[in-house]
Amino acid sequence: MIIRSALLVGTIAPEIQTAFDACMRGAVIDAIRQYPGLVDVTLRKTATADEGSPAIYMQFDLRFDSMAAMDAALASPARAAVRSQIIAGMADFQGKTIHVVSEILD
Repeated sequence: MIIRSALLVGTIAPEIQTAFDACMRGAVIDAIRQYPGLVDVTLRKTATADEGSPAIYMQFDLRFDSMAAMDAALASPARAAVRSQIIAGMADFQGKTIHVVSEILD
């Protein structure tokens, strides 16, 4: 199993957090679910972190059966559509997105 995580490192102004979170939880997650070969997607928001940790506001975890399935999804038209939704939804986000790909070891 492969997990591609997108970590949103930064902040969002308190007065727009509710709208931002709703956009990510709603339209963006719904669009990501259209990726071919996607097994599951989870959205997590940081509740607390150790002192000195990076300011990770939110994290998307996309699960695929293989690297090939992930690569196909990332090259798909569905991803291009999601990217435009994410870019629009993140206009007020102050920070950057970091992607990390992990392999589950059993």
